Amino acid sequence: MTIDEKVTVGIVNNIPKYVIWKGRSHNITQIGLHHVYREGKTLYHIFSVTSGTLFMRLKFDTDTLGWILEEVEDGI
Repeated sequence: MTIDEKVTVGIVNNIPKYVIWKGRSHNITQIGLHHVYREGKTLYHIFSVTSGTLFMRLKFDTDTLGWILEEVEDGI
């Protein structure tokens, strides 16, 4: 499901460790794909992560230093 909402992401050694979405903390248990792409001058980092049975696709904007939860799927 497409979400596109701002979230808070906790980072340790440049690796996402948890996501706070709608007031609830989700511990990241596994990181899958990580890639980067550029739109104009802005560099984005995309992380595919899981938190138990929840799959999340996170986007980090290097200009604003903000995180967007792009997609969520439940029941992996």
